[in-house]
Amino acid sequence: MVGDIRLLENETILDGLRFPYKIDKVTQIVVTRGRFSCIVDFRTYSLDVPAVALFLPGQVVESFETDDDFTGFGIMMSSDFTDSMNLPISLQERLFIKNTQFYSISSEVVDVLSSVYRQVSSLIKQHDNPYKEDIIRHLFSAYYYGLGYYMHGLQSKPSSLTAQQEKCEKFMSLVSEHFKTEREIEFYANKLCVSKKYLSSLLKQETGMTALEWIERYVVLYAKSCLTSTTMTIQQISDELEFSSQSVFGKYFKRVEGVSPKAYRQASAKE
Repeated sequence: MVGDIRLLENETILDGLRFPYKIDKVTQIVVTRGRFSCIVDFRTYSLDVPAVALFLPGQVVESFETDDDFTGFGIMMSSDFTDSMNLPISLQERLFIKNTQFYSISSEVVDVLSSVYRQVSSLIKQHDNPYKEDIIRHLFSAYYYGLGYYMHGLQSKPSSLTAQQEKCEKFMSLVSEHFKTEREIEFYANKLCVSKKYLSSLLKQETGMTALEWIERYVVLYAKSCLTSTTMTIQQISDELEFSSQSVFGKYFKRVEGVSPKAYRQASAKE
């Protein structure tokens, strides 16, 4: 079980990451000093401290930048471990099913998260403690209940977005959920109860890109993250994105990105 958890010290948070990076474990980064910004699933986030960033499996991080004063710590957990905590579905929705969460926190919350981090770090080193796995599991259960309660208060605040911006946000959420299987505008327009023409016009007006361009960017960014941060073959990536063949996937990728998947992987490996 301990192998399902990885603790990240300040200097190791970004070690070995090649962007775009495909998240494969539930990952929380607590920022205790400085400033950070990142792009996740085409959304840009920038927060002052203290703050928490929660990344979910399957999401793609395009960049993660910090200033010279940045300090913090992180926790990575496998899906098997989070499943073993048997958290209520309502809490899992708040933590692991919603869009990526980036939010400022109070110094009191930082103290709690830091305490859990230190206790887990100490327990992992206790090779002769027969109860350490159960203790760690209970510590993280308490950690997530507290985090879920805090997030509930943030999510209860009324939205300040316009009706048009909310429609765009809903479109983005739908694309992030369905882009692997749905690449036609009609699917998203139907979900949002608008016409294809209206949806593309709205997206173009609010974001500078049409609905189809956003869908294509999601698909290709995900493919790029697999090419740079996993050992998946091009055929496996094509299959995961449910293209009819590797050839069709390759043509799609090259049309949007300008190079083939193979050429992109080779160029990234040289950087």
